[in-house]
Amino acid sequence: MQNLSAELRKSPLRLQCVGRAKRANSVDMDGIEINLPFKPPYNWQTLIRFYQMHSIPGLERVTASSFERVFNIENRIGVVRVETKAGSQLKVRISPDEPEIRLEVMRRVGNMFDLACDPMSIERSFSRIPVLASLCRRYPGLRLPRGWDPFETAICAILGQLVSASQRANLIGQLVHNYGVQISHPSLGENLRLFPAAEVLANADLSEVKTTIARREAIREFSRRVMAGAISLSEAQDPAAFRKALLATEGLGPWSAEYISLLAIGDRDAFPKTDLILKRVLKLHPDLDLAWVKPWRSYAAIYLWKEFAQSLAKSKKEKNHATILQ
Repeated sequence: MQNLSAELRKSPLRLQCVGRAKRANSVDMDGIEINLPFKPPYNWQTLIRFYQMHSIPGLERVTASSFERVFNIENRIGVVRVETKAGSQLKVRISPDEPEIRLEVMRRVGNMFDLACDPMSIERSFSRIPVLASLCRRYPGLRLPRGWDPFETAICAILGQLVSASQRANLIGQLVHNYGVQISHPSLGENLRLFPAAEVLANADLSEVKTTIARREAIREFSRRVMAGAISLSEAQDPAAFRKALLATEGLGPWSAEYISLLAIGDRDAFPKTDLILKRVLKLHPDLDLAWVKPWRSYAAIYLWKEFAQSLAKSKKEKNHATILQ
């Protein structure tokens, strides 16, 4: 698997500008449409369902056929919309089109929709383990989900532990509504709030977020450590060092470290082995030797959650949480 930025530089992407042609340093308020390629098979339905269950209220609108997000990159506010289309491509619309941040928007979309994945490499790696080989055939083309922004993703993971999808949405909505900066939607003009920055959450009392005291403190501590540089959110780092830094954060345990590593920085070998569902799968299939699938253990987790999340959840609370993982 190659770095997406390198893929974007060498791929013959077809760019379709909407409206009149603009100078390279000008802003096209109508936006631009870009087709980003992927290697089939591609399981859009499972990935978009994950984003439906994990959307950030007010900032993201997700349907069965599209993902839309208001973003703030380098103090430029815009909207990105992603849809599938024929020909092993995603259609991406960025509005307004600002050339200075276009590549960064494309990079984030590529990460979220795992466009650099080579599913045939995953299938070959899984072929040595019967249960994973079977799941590859049953669910061809599963992709790793990612968050739009690693800081947001980590905070949402902390808030969303062991709660239902609706509870998670309520908690994140409370966080954004009470601590985010208000802006106007760049297309619709309606008021909304951006996700609060680390410097805000590091010092906020978070009393408006109806979660546990321990999770509020974990959010503050994580934010402080990001501000201090003790936790880097760069993709260009050793994932093991990232997980170690997370574990040094009060309130974050092994499950959180692996899960955040998977979603925030795209660690393809993260495996939350303390997860209740995954522990039960490993007990049910003692021949499932994950050493054989390194460095793709995150994909193994995605396939196992997809197959076993509901059937191995024992309580209503576990079933509610398992729905988010599928």
